[in-house]
Order: sequence, then structure tokens, then C-alpha cells
Amino acid sequence: MKASLDDIYLFMLTVRHGGISVAAKAHSLQRSKISRRIQQLEKDLGCQLLIRTTRQIELTENGRLFYQYINQPLSEVDQAVNLVKSQQQAFSGVLKMAIPAAFISSSVFLEILDRYTEQFPDVTLDIIHRYESIDLKRENIDLQLLPNIVDVINENYVQQTLLSSANRLYCSPKYLESYSLPTTMEALYQHPILTSRYNSTLLPERMNVRLVSEDFGLINRLTESGRGIAILPVVLFEDKVASGDLIPVLPETFEIDIVMTLVYPSRRFIPVKTRAMIELLREQFSK
Repeated sequence: MKASLDDIYLFMLTVRHGGISVAAKAHSLQRSKISRRIQQLEKDLGCQLLIRTTRQIELTENGRLFYQYINQPLSEVDQAVNLVKSQQQAFSGVLKMAIPAAFISSSVFLEILDRYTEQFPDVTLDIIHRYESIDLKRENIDLQLLPNIVDVINENYVQQTLLSSANRLYCSPKYLESYSLPTTMEALYQHPILTSRYNSTLLPERMNVRLVSEDFGLINRLTESGRGIAILPVVLFEDKVASGDLIPVLPETFEIDIVMTLVYPSRRFIPVKTRAMIELLREQFSK
């Protein structure tokens, strides 16, 4: 559907006045009409233009781009419409993802990135490390992966469970050269524990935590060198257990379950490059 010039004009007035209410008052228009027409414009373009709050509005990245183009002679308005719509429908540009550092080095995530870059070579992946929930719209980030122990900053964002990850205790044969294998939780409290930040928040106070890191690779290397007992995701280290490099500790007693959640701003306005990553993540984790 072709975007209406009237709707574009109302959007431009809203940006110039810094809000829907101010624009409506300045031009003797109904606030509800301007809001409704801008929603229709967003629907026609297939992307969100404004972040609406109680007191003001903010432009999304697409909103800034669109306003930059339409604030030109009328002959360039069609070009702006086509540009924004094509961006939503193209496997090109940048896809920004916020991922916990602990997850970055996992073989599961590396396989996902490898498959995506092979299928969509014209998309640049911009991966940032974030432990906390972030405002995706304001920071112009398409997707975020978070464990369920972190509250999502915006309850209106889409949240989809990808997988439940069991985390268990492991030590190495080298560690057992100096220490006996604990057989009870009481005995475990005497041993140095190596863990991720997420897991550390769920441990009993008496636990002797000696290292907290976002890097599972680092935790694994220190564990294999005999520096302590680690809490690691089962799914990422099954091969190490099978090879004998890691030895389960209290496998019938201790386990922490963390659910990984995929977060993105909206179901309505999803660029095709973002939707492709969402589907790839679902497919990979469904295994």
C-alpha cells in the first residue's frame, strides 16, 4: 500500500512540534486523528517511526531516516517512502544483537552465526556484549538474548523462550590430585567455585565463590587446570565430560536451571533480515 501524503505531513508536523498533542493544538487538529494516521503510516511503511511516551515522542532510527528525507522538496518524498520500505524488505545492512558475553563463545551460537552469514552475505552482524536488559528501540538494537533471571526493561517487548539450560558442577582430574571429590553440599562449601555472573546470583550464601566471569571458555580452562569446581551449562560441555576432561560433581544433588529468552521490540515491524535470525535461533534451539 502506498503511503498517504496527508499521513506523512502529520508525521512531519509531529516531529517539528516535538509531540502529537503540541502538533494537534498548534494546527487545531484532533490528537486522536494524528495518532491514528501516524499508526497507519507506520503500517504502510512496515516499520515503527516513533517511540511514544506520556509526555513526548522520540524518533526511531527509521523515523530519523524518514524525517531526514521527507523534510525536503516534495519530489523526494516518494524516494523516502521507497527507501524505508526497501530497508525492511532487504537482506542487507546491519543486524544488531545484544548477547551475554558468556554465550558468545559457545559452539551453539557460533554455529548460528556461521549459518546466518553463509545464507545472507550482504548483512553485517553487529554483536555487542550486554549483561543487563536494554531499551532496544532507543539503542537501535534488533534482538537481545537474556536469561530469565534478568527483568526485561520494557514489558511490551516480545519475549520468547528459546531453551532451558541446566547448569551443573564439574571439576577436572588435575583438581582431584589435590582435593577429594565432595559428596555432600556441606563438603562442597569448602571448595573454590568458578561461575558465571548469572549463576552466581542463584548460589547459597555459604558457597565459596572465587571467580565470576562472563567467559565460559575462561571458566573451563581454569577448571581443567585444577583451580576449582565450576558451574557450567550441561549442553555446552557434554563433550568435555564424555572425553574425561571434566568430571561431574554432585550430579544428583546440585543443578541450576536458567531459561534463555529472545527479546525484540515488536511483532508488527520486523525486517526480513531480523525475522530470518529469529527463525534460525528457534530452529537451532528446538534441537
